[in-house]
Amino acid sequence: MSRDSVRIQLSQEGGLAAFPGLARPRSVELGELPAEQAEAIEQGLRDARFHELPSVVEGSGPRGADQRQYTLTVEEGARRHSVKLVEPVEDPHLRELLSLVRRATRRRGGHWN
Repeated sequence: MSRDSVRIQLSQEGGLAAFPGLARPRSVELGELPAEQAEAIEQGLRDARFHELPSVVEGSGPRGADQRQYTLTVEEGARRHSVKLVEPVEDPHLRELLSLVRRATRRRGGHWN
């Protein structure tokens, strides 16, 4: 995976105090991140086997209208894979990946689409 060609987009829906205008997707280019942070995200993608995941990963907890959902999209050249994660995110690798990406888009300010 060439870091310079990897773009990650994260969007969030739902939750108790969801504001539609604040839920716009945020994205970050791995090549723009500090090396340590980019490496952690790359490792997180491998550990979660992200490109092998189905399009929706749901937790086994109770479903509700206020349930938060994240859509994580990874673009690498012409390759693109999106996964919707429905809370609770039970897989520890996916939880860690989501945390790393949220931190990266928050810290960098992300690019608004």
